[in-house]
Amino acid sequence: MATELPKGEGTDYTIYPEPLTEPYKARRFKVGELLYQSIDIPREDKPARYQQYARNYQFFGAPVALFFAREKTHGPAQWADIGGYLQTVCLLARGHGLHTCPQQAWVSFNRTVRAFLKLPDNLMIYSGMALGHADDKAAINSWRSPRAPLEDWASFDGFDS
Repeated sequence: MATELPKGEGTDYTIYPEPLTEPYKARRFKVGELLYQSIDIPREDKPARYQQYARNYQFFGAPVALFFAREKTHGPAQWADIGGYLQTVCLLARGHGLHTCPQQAWVSFNRTVRAFLKLPDNLMIYSGMALGHADDKAAINSWRSPRAPLEDWASFDGFDS
């Protein structure tokens, strides 16, 4: 069993800003803690954490694997477009009784994935996605990440209450 998280091949883009500032750093840490608590993996058990993380590369047992690629030259507007497209796929899947799990972990192995998919050099892997039926009995599928209150991140100026 691996005791270190594989570094992969490098990425075509940085998944998290460096440095990740507050409150996002604390929120990311908390979500990670809650996720591993939901499956009884303590923080100190690095091999078990890495083994769970490695399940990304098995699409968590889903029968279908999707990959999303984008033009390397596109800018922020197109990054927003592909994010919206991923969400649309997730919502369409739910409408058909399926479940999804977007997975940016695949970005770390972008060269292998690009070669496997025979993608041209102008495209970059943006995300993978598991597609199938969630195991409702699995503890990891029953927890939900906490959400910041609406007033912490949105304002509705000009609307009457």
